[in-house]
Amino acid sequence: MKKKMIGLALAIGAAAVVAKLIGAKKAEWQGLSEAQVREKVEQRMPSRVPAEKREEVADKVVTAMRDRGVLVEDEAEVEESAPADEAEPSEPSSEEPAPADESEAAEPEADETEEPAQG
Repeated sequence: MKKKMIGLALAIGAAAVVAKLIGAKKAEWQGLSEAQVREKVEQRMPSRVPAEKREEVADKVVTAMRDRGVLVEDEAEVEESAPADEAEPSEPSSEEPAPADESEAAEPEADETEEPAQG
């Protein structure tokens, strides 16, 4: 009985380690753009594999990742796919517009809801 419990604990521990490794590998590939995925596939394939075969494998990996929704679009692809009139507006300037009247710049208006300080 004791040997079975030890064997079971070892099996569960091994399964947990494998699950953690698989999760780490998935996280490593998640959020990459198509170009980054292709580059990573190229790096992992041996140089003796023909270029056509490497490209075919990269296409399959990219397609699978796109189907799962873990592939991030390249910025260049996003700009090409979005029409100019539907493009996202640019970030507003961090600078505040200059006041029209110099007196406004010298002294800000008092808030009407503030009560005078009692002392």
